[in-house]
Amino acid sequence: MRRFAAVALTTGTLMAGMAVVGAPAEAAAKKWKPYNSYGNVSAWGTYTRKNGTTYVKGYLRDGKKNGWTACVRFLFTEGNKRYWSRHKIIGVTSSGAKYHYDGKATVAISAKSSYSSHLWVQECGRNKKTGKYYYGKGKKLF
Repeated sequence: MRRFAAVALTTGTLMAGMAVVGAPAEAAAKKWKPYNSYGNVSAWGTYTRKNGTTYVKGYLRDGKKNGWTACVRFLFTEGNKRYWSRHKIIGVTSSGAKYHYDGKATVAISAKSSYSSHLWVQECGRNKKTGKYYYGKGKKLF
């Protein structure tokens, strides 16, 4: 029997203090949603900015088994500095092996960064045959 679990993965430069966390309750949350670049991929949620840190939380959904793993990525910027955070759906077999999940699933995602000048979001998909990522149009949130 196959089961899957959600694992929010980040790629790119790993930096101290970039752990995945929830947003503080006292900050006013604003909604985010990327441009709908790919069928059967959707992502949505909220972001907050507090004390020089940007917090993102939300959901990533893959609507169909079609040879693609759904993903979404964020770009946090501060001056010339850039931090990419990519989240995808990872399956876990009964023996504990992880794999790029392809099928109907919805997972929770979250990230934070001290780079808080601008935030961008974009849908993406990973081709299961080639392993390449394809990205939709980026959307500037602030």
